[in-house]
Amino acid sequence: MTDDELDRALFALPLEEPPAGLHAQIMAATVLRPAPLFRTWELWLLAGAVALVGWLTVWIFSSSPEAGTRLTDSMVAGMRALGLFSRATYVWLGIGLSSVWWISRLPFMASPRSTVYNR
Repeated sequence: MTDDELDRALFALPLEEPPAGLHAQIMAATVLRPAPLFRTWELWLLAGAVALVGWLTVWIFSSSPEAGTRLTDSMVAGMRALGLFSRATYVWLGIGLSSVWWISRLPFMASPRSTVYNR
């Protein structure tokens, strides 16, 4: 069989039409795909830093018996300085969060637009 006969046989095959939107899906998955937020080496560096901090934390708490007490005292002092032991702080925090939630639900707020390529 020659190349011309093979080409004629291939073109004579009954082919189905591609699904609607196939081109847009292929473009969205390849060319228009957003760039990754982090590079691989950045993720490895972040994982290493988290592992190092975790290991140092365990080492500090296992080597110093009063480290837990000092950490607890420091956290309580920080919370007192921020006013987190006051009921008024939580009331105003609740008012602020509920206001943000209700305002964001109002109908005149703009909704984000979606495109064919952005799913």
